[in-house]
Amino acid sequence: MMPRDNPAHTDRELERFISRRRLLAWSGTALLSGIAGCSGTDSPGGGTDSTTGSPSPSADSVFEGVDFAGSNLVVSLTEDHDVDRLNLIAPDGSTFEQATVAEGATQVEMQIVFKTGGSYSAGEYDLVAVIGESSESMTVELQPEIQVVDVEPEFDEDDGYSSGRLFVTVENVGTGPTWVYNIGFQNAPYRNAPQVIDGVADTTFEQPEDSDREFLSPETQRAFLKQRGVLVIDDNDDVSCEGDTAELTVVVQTPHGDIEQPIRAQLSGGYHVDDQGAIQHPCREVQIELVEGGEQNA
Repeated sequence: MMPRDNPAHTDRELERFISRRRLLAWSGTALLSGIAGCSGTDSPGGGTDSTTGSPSPSADSVFEGVDFAGSNLVVSLTEDHDVDRLNLIAPDGSTFEQATVAEGATQVEMQIVFKTGGSYSAGEYDLVAVIGESSESMTVELQPEIQVVDVEPEFDEDDGYSSGRLFVTVENVGTGPTWVYNIGFQNAPYRNAPQVIDGVADTTFEQPEDSDREFLSPETQRAFLKQRGVLVIDDNDDVSCEGDTAELTVVVQTPHGDIEQPIRAQLSGGYHVDDQGAIQHPCREVQIELVEGGEQNA
């Protein structure tokens, strides 16, 4: 039997970046007011893009654009700017993050999603460039929106049969980054399938291998694979590998809320017995379809 196409074979990331250098919403005019100082940190990283379809900034603005790199907000400034500091002001008026702008720097990164807690809350933020005794401000909409766009079985590379594990492809169609810290399954036939957890915790994925890629920037799509099986059954289960259907729910967990996606799995082909001593086995053939419904707790 010929091996099937496997999401792991197509770049093992399924990551796409739809645009480059597209701009977020701008507040319009400069604000000439002093900004009180606050302590803060700078954070490293690389850039990807997001957009809200907003117009370009005015020709005399110190801002060139805003991108995202993993957990970071990336601010691009003009080459001749005199900006000393960037303040990111939360919707409630408090300073969420701050970064000092090094002399000559035209790109500054501010971390806004944290695995240790304290990630930004969705909403409209004011990005303020402090220039001596004056300042210029722009509005940045930070609103992640996660969707499950595909669920596919993992197939054994040697014999082409299902392993019982599932690739879950997730896309961020919102305007702010987030972190996929766990993917669990409800009503899975396998008693040891990955579970939905309480609270935010740094769980382990088989894919992506680089934990930094658990962060999803806007307009980014990525495949996730947990280490344990999901569609693994035995003779005592309500479903079998002889043409039965299993209905379960994929739950993607982020610090900005959980997303539920019901799926329907058609099982056939008999057991895929890769471990003679095991009581439970995956089915040889699995076909997955997404089902309408589910909830988003964001």
